[in-house]
Amino acid sequence: MAEITLTTAQRRAVTALVNEYQSDESPVRAKTIAAELGLETESVRRQMGHLRELNLVEGVRGPKGGYRPTDIAYSVLGRQPDEDPEPSVLARDFDRVNAVVDEVRFTNVHHPDLCRAHLQFQQSLQEFDEGDTIAVGISPGTELLLAGVIDAIQPTDNVLIVDVARLETPGADANENGRNRSASPVDESTAADD
Repeated sequence: MAEITLTTAQRRAVTALVNEYQSDESPVRAKTIAAELGLETESVRRQMGHLRELNLVEGVRGPKGGYRPTDIAYSVLGRQPDEDPEPSVLARDFDRVNAVVDEVRFTNVHHPDLCRAHLQFQQSLQEFDEGDTIAVGISPGTELLLAGVIDAIQPTDNVLIVDVARLETPGADANENGRNRSASPVDESTAADD
């Protein structure tokens, strides 16, 4: 299969379609995608026509019709169709949100002051803003907990870049300073001394 290169607008449309489709597993209407992208419904219909020519989208006719992503669409986005995604626990400003994390990449893990996490989600990140404080239970299987502040958002890829303030794994009771590692950002000047 030849490599498909998408424009930013096409990538945003495919990402919105995949996000919506994975949350409901039913065809996604053009007006739903338009609302997600802040576009007119007719613009989305034209975009879906172009994406259908690239075999990224299938049209579904009928009253419950809409658009469905193909396996190629998932591949172009570097994602896998997940029939039974396992949600991670995500808290933003103490509000819990169920989210599915596709991938986590850490940068500068050897320099804790510079550590960033790139979290790729399976849903839209419109409700988040740079500067929001978040805590994420990355995967129930690994029980990795991460907390920090959103540094940047890459909406076309569903990626939050987080300045990591805390990182906790089971069995890691204390860090090199003997303090417990917390899953939520805590002002250490107010924490009780051990």
